[in-house]
Amino acid sequence: MMMAFVTSWMSLRPASSAANVTPSSASGVFSTSVFLGPLFGGISNWLFLTLFIFTFSNVSGSHLNPTISLATFFARLISFPRVVIYLLGQTLGGALAGFMLRSAYGSRNFTVGGCTIDPQLVPVDEAFLLEFIFSLILIFLSFGVALDPRQGSIYGAALSPFLVGMALGVVSWGSSFTRAGYAGACSYPPRSSGPGRS
Repeated sequence: MMMAFVTSWMSLRPASSAANVTPSSASGVFSTSVFLGPLFGGISNWLFLTLFIFTFSNVSGSHLNPTISLATFFARLISFPRVVIYLLGQTLGGALAGFMLRSAYGSRNFTVGGCTIDPQLVPVDEAFLLEFIFSLILIFLSFGVALDPRQGSIYGAALSPFLVGMALGVVSWGSSFTRAGYAGACSYPPRSSGPGRS
């Protein structure tokens, strides 16, 4: 619940698309919120996920992301009652973050990485495919560095949380530049619903 809540607050940025941004300096798009927002969101998600894994590993087994919770259930690493409890907590955290973000921001005209799709630029089926592929990459990387029990002996308990956080940060940041109208992937639960957004 806390991970969904904090990462959505950390990746909040004003709503804009790359097509509407006019660079005002020699650094071009690299000094605008289109670039810096996702960059800051990706780095902060990396660091926060790493810290949350270290903090909550003894309580929940570090199940902080619905994508990872479902993947570990299908890999038979957790039971059905546990995945239901984890998914309810993660969804509740995302919903609370979304409600509080709308109240704190004062409008619905904001972007949270992974939650904003412009249906005029990206049809729903293409957005689903983008989200599916980036989530699959996250699952593949997470199992490769930590979730597979065989990897524990390779990377250990100290390095694995750092690598899983890095996987989330890189995928969330890199996917935000995939396509105009698609703000990026990887399970930031709250959804903004400003003009032209779903």
